Amino acid sequence: MEENENLEPSFGEIVDLVKQFEEAEKLKEQVFFDEDNYEQIIEFYQENREYNKAIRVIDIAIGQYSFSSFFYTKKAEILANQKRFDEALALLEESEKLDPNDINIFLIRSDIHLWEGRHQEALDEVEYALTIATEPEDKCELYLEVADIYEDQEKYPEVVEALKEALNINPMSEEGLNRFWFCIELNEKYDESVKFHEELIEQSPYSHLAWFNLGHAYAGLQLYDKALDAFSFVIAIDDTFDAAYICSGDVQYNMGRYDEAINFYLDAIKLSKPNKELYLKTAESYEKVNDFAKSRSYLRKAIVVDPYFDEAFYRIGETYRSEEKWPKAISSFERAVKLNRDNIDYLSALADAYLCTGEGEQALDIFEKIFQLDTQNKQNWINLATAYFNVENFRKAFQVLHEAEQKYEGSADIFYIKSVFYFQVGNNHEALINLERGLLVNFSEHGLIFDMDESLLENPAVLQVIEQYRD
Repeated sequence: MEENENLEPSFGEIVDLVKQFEEAEKLKEQVFFDEDNYEQIIEFYQENREYNKAIRVIDIAIGQYSFSSFFYTKKAEILANQKRFDEALALLEESEKLDPNDINIFLIRSDIHLWEGRHQEALDEVEYALTIATEPEDKCELYLEVADIYEDQEKYPEVVEALKEALNINPMSEEGLNRFWFCIELNEKYDESVKFHEELIEQSPYSHLAWFNLGHAYAGLQLYDKALDAFSFVIAIDDTFDAAYICSGDVQYNMGRYDEAINFYLDAIKLSKPNKELYLKTAESYEKVNDFAKSRSYLRKAIVVDPYFDEAFYRIGETYRSEEKWPKAISSFERAVKLNRDNIDYLSALADAYLCTGEGEQALDIFEKIFQLDTQNKQNWINLATAYFNVENFRKAFQVLHEAEQKYEGSADIFYIKSVFYFQVGNNHEALINLERGLLVNFSEHGLIFDMDESLLENPAVLQVIEQYRD
């Protein structure tokens, strides 16, 4: 009998309790359950976000068990989450009279102070609770609350120290380990993370999250082989932990081992729910090994997960660009732009694709929009001038270059571009003047003119001027 009393109730048993309660309420009959059953009904309603029902049960339970602090504390928790702080604080006072050592009272009170921006009062609550806490689980929870308070103030060194305290108490705390990793990533304290997690692993060698964090720290330090070793331990401890496969794939990708990255990503896909970011990583790896068909296959899987995933459409366009399938590239880039109209990368790719199909006017329209979005990027000035030149609006092309020359004083590339444009419209005099200006500013960049127009390699005047400025 004692064994049965210690067994946790099944979900079905809890549902039956809830049905009994609701039936009694419906018939307006008085209900009476023991304290444990009331707790189970309350938690059921909380998990299903039926807070008013939970409060109704609590009120009935308080009427029957007026000396149980749990129900006062539980109601205060729900009211605090609804931002009904004064009511919650009053209930916590009642609860504290009944059980002054209940750590949850101080955690809820601390949360209320934190929500209201009273950081010191929140910290005072937790620090007092730490003096009376006896259970390791409670102390760990309190240090996690300290981390919350410091994180709200963006005091990240203090956050790290609080998380260390929590993990020293409970090295297996998933919340502590996950938050520690996030904090280290945010501040890039990878050396500190390596030292701490190595010590933590000595205490708990089978903590897959500790190994996982260690792998992240090594990756942050670009110690990729050590990172892979750490992730391999994660997989050895828990071969269903998909994040370890994904991170191993990321490391292999960063090392340029794209085939190995693909294998890890495919393993992760088998273990994961459909994940657009994972499909994207897989597609990019296939793109790196020039398997564009498979790349598109995984990009389309990503689009099934999220039909508005603009980056997937853009990357499909990039695969078609690599194969010089311009109509398909244009179609994909257009869909990406439709979903994200102000993304300069998408717009530039679409404009370039239009240029490759001889659709200069469409390209010009896009380069004008890009220029409106960002006038601080010199390349946008050059692209706009080139677009005007391509549609034979020479006056506008030279006007844009003239304004760019004034904005980016001393930029040799602008002089070289002007030189090529002047040669192409037959104004050799201005072309040579601008060539000389470019050579004076930066002789080493003069190859740009030949990249733009190979025929200039056979122009004696050009070659003569270049020789005059050669060291």
